[in-house]
Amino acid sequence: MTPQEAEIHKLARVLGVGAERLGYLAAVPVEDLRELRERASTVLFDAHLSVLERMAGASKLLPTPVLAKMAERVFGPLLAARIAGLVEASRGAEIAGRLSPAFLADVAAELDPRRARGIIAKLPAGVVVAVARELSRRRDWITIARFVDHLPDATIVTSLEFIPDAALPEVAALLDDPARITKVRDLLPPERLAALPEHLR
Repeated sequence: MTPQEAEIHKLARVLGVGAERLGYLAAVPVEDLRELRERASTVLFDAHLSVLERMAGASKLLPTPVLAKMAERVFGPLLAARIAGLVEASRGAEIAGRLSPAFLADVAAELDPRRARGIIAKLPAGVVVAVARELSRRRDWITIARFVDHLPDATIVTSLEFIPDAALPEVAALLDDPARITKVRDLLPPERLAALPEHLR
């Protein structure tokens, strides 16, 4: 996967369309594609911001177990992802800990990790690993790659156990920061490192 193809796939995810519909962007420089993706993500996440802020404020009045049930049964993953960046980090992590791994994987696919750094940092490693396992089962390498920049090394190491060797080059290609390839490579055990293509070793 070329850097342009990786950015097009990530942009397609943000826009909710198939990557083939954006094939005409293949000649656009990677930096411009990344800027377009980030701007599109900002516009989408800031849409109806005042309403989302009121919902996040109102959530302080409800017990955490009630909010967790509402998130899964009423809000759905898209709305939960939009609100996550507006909720106090400790409370957001507490709510996330009560959600099913399948629902959290749905939320992760819709979430802009930059807006939920605080919550991500406070999530128990077991929760993150369960979500990583579910995302790997779905072969959702885009979402997995987007979270590498925001997880502690120990959690990345455990999560990597659920990503097959054949998928590692794709995850590496989809990282927002190419320098993180070195970080991921350094966290792999020698036997898995040997299975990587030569350009990633």
